[in-house]
Amino acid sequence: MMSRTSTVLSIVFLVVTGGLLYATRLGEVPVYLMHDEAQGALQAHAIATTGRDLSGRVLPLYFTEPEFPPGRDPALIYVTALGLKLLPFDEAAVRTPTALVAVLNVVLTFLVARRMFQSTAMGLVAAGMLLLTPIHFIRGRLLLSPLYSIPFVLAWLWSLARFEEERTPRRLVVAALWLGLGAYSYLAAVVMMPIYLAVTLAIGYRRLGVSAALKAAAAFVATLIPMILWYVTHPERNAQIISAYQLDAGTESPLTRWIGLYWSFFDPSFLFVSGDASLINSTREAGFFPMAFAMLLPIGLYGVVRSRQPVPLAMAIGFVTAPLVSMISGAIEMNRVMFAIPFGVLVAASGVHTMLRARAVAIRAAAVLLLLAMGWQFAGFYSGYFGGYGRSAAPWLAGNAREALRALMAQAESMRGPIYISQEIDWVHRTWRFYAIADGRMDMIDRASYYLERPPADAPPGAMLICPAASGRCQALQQNGWMETATVPSLDGSRAFTLLTLPERVAAGRQ
Repeated sequence: MMSRTSTVLSIVFLVVTGGLLYATRLGEVPVYLMHDEAQGALQAHAIATTGRDLSGRVLPLYFTEPEFPPGRDPALIYVTALGLKLLPFDEAAVRTPTALVAVLNVVLTFLVARRMFQSTAMGLVAAGMLLLTPIHFIRGRLLLSPLYSIPFVLAWLWSLARFEEERTPRRLVVAALWLGLGAYSYLAAVVMMPIYLAVTLAIGYRRLGVSAALKAAAAFVATLIPMILWYVTHPERNAQIISAYQLDAGTESPLTRWIGLYWSFFDPSFLFVSGDASLINSTREAGFFPMAFAMLLPIGLYGVVRSRQPVPLAMAIGFVTAPLVSMISGAIEMNRVMFAIPFGVLVAASGVHTMLRARAVAIRAAAVLLLLAMGWQFAGFYSGYFGGYGRSAAPWLAGNAREALRALMAQAESMRGPIYISQEIDWVHRTWRFYAIADGRMDMIDRASYYLERPPADAPPGAMLICPAASGRCQALQQNGWMETATVPSLDGSRAFTLLTLPERVAAGRQ
């Protein structure tokens, strides 16, 4: 039974629940911004306030930077910029649009499953399974691009499901349009969306013939015209992508390497137990999916293949092809296999559906127990995430100089000397600019100069400096007359930073 009222109430429930789970304490956990988050936020702030990126270009398609010449994906930047039109500029605010995209994914999963299973209850089950998926939760709280591909994949599946109900060329075209737009969400989508398009065209050809398939293909290509023009005017981008991701690296046979990487994605430990080695992508206490998926995915895949229905088969194809980009890039990492999330959840939901329809009471009871186990596992994961994980993940994040930089800004407010910042502090130019803007100290941006070996020999009296406390260069400066004013540890205690000033007598002695 699928009434409009039950659908609306279900969506409201999912939005409220998802918002409470995903958007709480965004400024506190993770405890620091990743350097990519900081730079993405700075690009979005520039677009929101001036309509130009950090390089001064008006509304560019890709946000090229010295450290990453291929450029950042537009979806992340423009969605965040839209959010910053309404929100203040701080850690929580810049992560909020991504959290809302994660909630949108939950709602779209509900709509896809509801239509596919013809059941509002199963729609809620599938949406709840995505809500409780560890990697979706973790990445739903980070200002990073990979999550932004998921709504386009789900919108495509929803359009395919609607096409199966009413087989018109227009609905097939809409499905293809979502894929074309999704190509702007994340670099890997340029590889994956054409694969999903091939599935779409095969379904369209089988149902309506060549004409409908050609219309869908044309719609897909039409959405890519801005991208094609960008590549024409920036022909160096392909070489930059190859260089940035080291796609031509390695002496091992490509086929051997690809096969090994493909199978490593299906490692049960990775998928269901401990997840990624990086604490940016995992708490190491939960896998990519809930542990219950270890049973539900095989059951779901079997049921999907046996059904021979186009949309479920599209889900299965999406799941088994999810590691392709990681195979090309040479590493199975959670951020590169995010395409597996919507397909895996829907296939696992098919497993639940199959078990609940079984005649044996024990099988139906097992399905209920597996769903309850997901909730129990997520409760433990959630508690750990807001417990010890915040600090244990801090060393993996590049923004752990935050307290020291803010202390330096506070000191600089009462002094007029120049500010020197050691480049031994990872990505410090991004962090300094972010907190200067966040704290309303815009004048600090231009006061700072960055050095690698040592600050200028002619530094004037009253000059201020920050460097890693453990650095030999930092210690040498203190022996050369720079006076320590403070040592500031990071919140997790993994690093400490020294603030120095140049006294009047030392500066005079150098002249």
